[in-house]
Amino acid sequence: MRPNVILIVFDTARADAFEPYGAASGSSPAVRQLASRGQAIPAFSTAPWTIPSHASMFSGLLPGATGLPGPDPQNMAEQTRGTLPALADRWLPAVMSAAGYQTAGVSTNPQVSAATGFDMGFDSFSHIDSPRCGAMTNPSAGGRLEWAMQALRATLDDGAAGVADLLAKWIAAPQRRPFFWFVNLIECHSPYMPPRPHNPLGPVARLRAAADARVYLTQMRLWRASAGGFDIPADAIERMRALYGGSIRAADNWLARVLEDLDRHGLLEETIVIVTADHGENLGEGNLIGHVFSVDDRLIRVPLVVSGPAAALPGPRFSLVNLAGWLAASCELPDPPWTAPASEEIAVAEFRAPGEPGDPRAGLVAAAWGLGDAAVERLTTSLACATDGQRKLVRRGDRDELFELGRDPLETAPVSASRDDAELAPLRAALDQAAAQRPAGPPARASAAFSDEERARLKASLRALGYL
Repeated sequence: MRPNVILIVFDTARADAFEPYGAASGSSPAVRQLASRGQAIPAFSTAPWTIPSHASMFSGLLPGATGLPGPDPQNMAEQTRGTLPALADRWLPAVMSAAGYQTAGVSTNPQVSAATGFDMGFDSFSHIDSPRCGAMTNPSAGGRLEWAMQALRATLDDGAAGVADLLAKWIAAPQRRPFFWFVNLIECHSPYMPPRPHNPLGPVARLRAAADARVYLTQMRLWRASAGGFDIPADAIERMRALYGGSIRAADNWLARVLEDLDRHGLLEETIVIVTADHGENLGEGNLIGHVFSVDDRLIRVPLVVSGPAAALPGPRFSLVNLAGWLAASCELPDPPWTAPASEEIAVAEFRAPGEPGDPRAGLVAAAWGLGDAAVERLTTSLACATDGQRKLVRRGDRDELFELGRDPLETAPVSASRDDAELAPLRAALDQAAAQRPAGPPARASAAFSDEERARLKASLRALGYL
């Protein structure tokens, strides 16, 4: 009998927020206990944002090899849904289904939903919207009042309770064949408004945090800040950090409930439980906020905690691009399309810029933001990095930069990266190999037709999270 699998992705959860990775005691007791029962290893995402990272986890390909375009809030869903079918033969849920698994997914992130094509290969896939409305970005007096009241009450989550209820039904149902379940939980994503008792701020500070979010945590303000226009006051950053820690505790508490349900129904011991993240988050370090225009370690270092009847995770570092291959080996799948990963010394991450060099729109956007050429370069320069945990080689367009992470943990002082440096040869070779895997020609611009109802529902979900 093959093991069951539940893959839990804590969206936007950086590794150092969890106890197995250095966070203070009490930050994540459920994750700590899960690690004590199984394995916890330094892990790296392949991208600093949701869609390419999930595509890597499911396809076993680096983002550039998937054909997915860069971030585009307006056309992202259509482009993604039109591109993913080309990966169907190596898509983890489809491969698990073909091997006899019952497959089901649930997501609270609209970027990972049927609207974007991520339901491919699942027998069933659910999307649970946040109970919050889009009041954060609503400029009307009513919208402002609603947003302030949501913050003051601090009773709403971002869909965690609805996901827990759905999982409880799945767990209680008769299990006739092994299952592969996938969960994306977006509690750790901005605007960082966890419900009480996980919200650490008092009423006045919650109102101030709500005002901070309206100003600094919308999509365009996040992009502007990380393109060189960082202007967030220190006290606002401190509130964000406190709330982010509360969001981690809320997600951890949710995990405890799920693990208890699995144990109560006799499923925990025969289930591979995987807890990871698609990417992390910048919270002011290096004048960066959110997760864009960077492959900073705060964005690509993620937790990876596993329990149950699984194969050992190969180290000393683990890239999520190899998650599907490792899982196939753990479940002894016949003839999987991925190879089982061996020891991993170097991890690679990529970020495709929203624009190409010379795109006139970048200059217009930078000018509207009151920024100059440096912002234009960030908007139009794709990034890739290779790291061995101590050194990181970042390829910024056609320019290589080296960061010595021990001396420069915030990655603010790149040093010379000579092409003749033999010690850098493995990092450079990893970047060259990744570049060679990219599809020829421009980024994919495939599209898929949307109904008016689908488009309206997706925009409402994105607006509630500050994407629009």
